Amino acid sequence: MKSLFAEVVFTRIHARITVLICSLVAAVLGLMGPFFQKEFIDQLTGVESKLHFIQFDHTLSYIIGAFFCVLLAQAFSQLTNFLSVREALHMQKVFAKRLYNKTLHLRVDTMSGRPVGEIVSLYATDVQGATVFLDQTLPAGASTLFPLILAPFAISLLFDIPLWPTVLVMLGISCLNTFMAFRQSKFFFNFKQLAAERIGLVNEWIQNIRTIRILSWTHHFERNIFAKREIETRNRVSMVTNGQMMNSISTSITFFLNVVALATLVFYSKHTLTSGELLALLWIVAVFLTRPFRQMPWFFTFAFDSWTSLRRLEEFFSTQNNETSQTSQERRHAELADKYALQVRGLNLTVAQRKILKNVDLDIAHGEFVAVVGEVGAGKSMLLLSLLKETGAHFDFYHLGGKNALNVPVDEVRAHFAYVPQEGFIMNATLRENVAFLYDIEAERDPMVEESLRLAQFDLDTERVEKGLNTEIGERGVNLSGGQKQRVGLARVHYHEAPIMLLDDCLSAVDVDTEQKLFEQLLLGAWADRTRLLVTHRLSALHRVDRILFMEDGQIIDSGTYEELLARNEKFREYTTSVAKEATEKESAKKAEVSHV
Repeated sequence: MKSLFAEVVFTRIHARITVLICSLVAAVLGLMGPFFQKEFIDQLTGVESKLHFIQFDHTLSYIIGAFFCVLLAQAFSQLTNFLSVREALHMQKVFAKRLYNKTLHLRVDTMSGRPVGEIVSLYATDVQGATVFLDQTLPAGASTLFPLILAPFAISLLFDIPLWPTVLVMLGISCLNTFMAFRQSKFFFNFKQLAAERIGLVNEWIQNIRTIRILSWTHHFERNIFAKREIETRNRVSMVTNGQMMNSISTSITFFLNVVALATLVFYSKHTLTSGELLALLWIVAVFLTRPFRQMPWFFTFAFDSWTSLRRLEEFFSTQNNETSQTSQERRHAELADKYALQVRGLNLTVAQRKILKNVDLDIAHGEFVAVVGEVGAGKSMLLLSLLKETGAHFDFYHLGGKNALNVPVDEVRAHFAYVPQEGFIMNATLRENVAFLYDIEAERDPMVEESLRLAQFDLDTERVEKGLNTEIGERGVNLSGGQKQRVGLARVHYHEAPIMLLDDCLSAVDVDTEQKLFEQLLLGAWADRTRLLVTHRLSALHRVDRILFMEDGQIIDSGTYEELLARNEKFREYTTSVAKEATEKESAKKAEVSHV
């Protein structure tokens, strides 16, 4: 992959060169000012100066020339900043779009180890931080470098003194500023890292605030957030302190340079100084070089800071989806019959060196209703995500409706599916927009939205949605219960009419009566002709499906109807007994809680 630093530097190289040229012109014009001032003073005092560049008949012309040189120097300096900011905004758009596409490209098993706060921090901090090189480092570097290079030559030329004293002092100052800036960049890096970690903690806290409050974990979470904030604050204090020291040093630098310049004149000047030459010297050292010396430490600081952001972005951009390699020789498969909606052979998934799915084979007929059951961690949800190509799973063979799904784009594969997760995604939008999954949907589609909600057992008259389809759901569905969220998710997939339904324990939060109605009117009613895969822990659902896939440790160890599995598989009997016992205990706990209230 091309280095991001090289991309920042060489993208639209003509614009970068223009910035440097503008800065160079500003520096040259800035040095021309004191030369005109020197000539003006020498003409007024009647002193013959050693060095002449331009001869004017009128003395006032020199001061006008000095004024326009200083004015144009400031104009070119501002133009440098404007062009740099424009280039930075362009690169921010490039990086932000790439970050967005990369985030969409990475699959769920790859992203599982990355907190949401990290992605937020990359967007909010590092995209802007990476382009600091353009809107801060480049103009600050150019407006520092050119004056520091040109000024010693100007002083030497104007006063006929050696270069080395001025250059030596400037090198010493540059070394000191580099050291201070390196310290500051470390504080900046820690600041961004700590901020990302704190954002991750706060994001987790906000997303799970109800559960945290119910479980009385509020104090624990807040303590972690406050502890992280204290570390962040101490780092910030150190960063501000170091920054103030840098400012103090850069402010007093010109005093030392004045002393060195005057001492050099005393010891090395070969002629008597004129008033104009003395004014020019003070202007160059005390005025012209003030800004470069003040910018120098921040130039290094911003350079180091931009480098850390570029590294963080580069690391994220280089992240590759987990790919499960196939160690055994791939098997050959015969042509498959058109009656199957979904066929898989040799599905394997490895995440962090751990086998999640092992040699899974599937044959799901058109219109078949299949339940997938097993203990927690058996691989049921990862199986559905792998079918959606949302993991790095390897397939020996994967056909959808008789077409090879391994040779088509991911979006085309996902177009075959409707997916309902256990915790459905809810937008901060109206009920209508959540079902249609579109903003600003036309009112003409309301009948289909209402029909989808009706089949999903979401009654607009009894579900506390005062404004009907116009009711604002709230961020992450804060105004809905768990069962309501699941039913909105079911209504959404009905609305979009995909041929294969992947249902990941999407009935876990609904009551028994609602579940029965959902089966009668939706899963076995409106969806009777669709292919359905239902992950579930509810035994009541197993009597209603055509077939059950029983999973254990990432493998499908048996398949058949509910009665067939009960009759022949001891592990399945143990599983159903365990699930029934757990359901009974939960029901008893609920009754005890109600009676206590």
